[in-house]
Amino acid sequence: MSFSSELKLHLQTLGFKKECCMLACSDGYEAQPFHSVCENCRGSFLRGVFFRFGYLAPPEKEPLLTFTFYDDYAEYVKDVLCDAGLNARVTRSKGRNLIYLKKTDDVADVVSLMGATRYSLRMMEVQVDKQFRGELNRKVNAETANLNRTAGASAVQLNAIRKLQSDNKFPLLSDELQAAANLRLSHPEANLSELARLSPFPISKSGLNHRLQKLVELAKEDPKAT
Repeated sequence: MSFSSELKLHLQTLGFKKECCMLACSDGYEAQPFHSVCENCRGSFLRGVFFRFGYLAPPEKEPLLTFTFYDDYAEYVKDVLCDAGLNARVTRSKGRNLIYLKKTDDVADVVSLMGATRYSLRMMEVQVDKQFRGELNRKVNAETANLNRTAGASAVQLNAIRKLQSDNKFPLLSDELQAAANLRLSHPEANLSELARLSPFPISKSGLNHRLQKLVELAKEDPKAT
């Protein structure tokens, strides 16, 4: 059973607080204008409209509530929704007038107005969970990208240092460059911030990065480094 059908079955079990609400629900189902007598009439009217013309996507997917009509009654229902402060839009597709709401808050508000508070809360909980998982995935992806960049930069620096050693250029380096090279050799997996903290000599992150980049440049040169 679809989520939309499940919601409709639940709404059928709900009673009406007053007779005017029952009449408003009937007007919505019969595609007639309704008369708002009490504060619950609008929600009851929307319940009737949803029974006959509505569809609600599962909360696990993107929020989407639609009402499909073959006449201009769509404009009347849209006005009712907009009067309730909801962002309802009308579009035409394949000879039909389609009302749709896509914001989670708006969809949940319509479901609450119809009386299905339990389903409204369920939708909000799923949306919050999706947002949390989305934020977590973004953080994991960002950390992974940082680790990949660190690993890539470290590999380039290590290759440069080893080339300087194999070309017998290492002893010709300044004490500062040799110290930076030995630091990187001792901690191949450390990022620049960690490397600066591990350094036995005081140096800033930018200063250390400058020395490591200098080693890479020297390894590319043909003449002996001085």
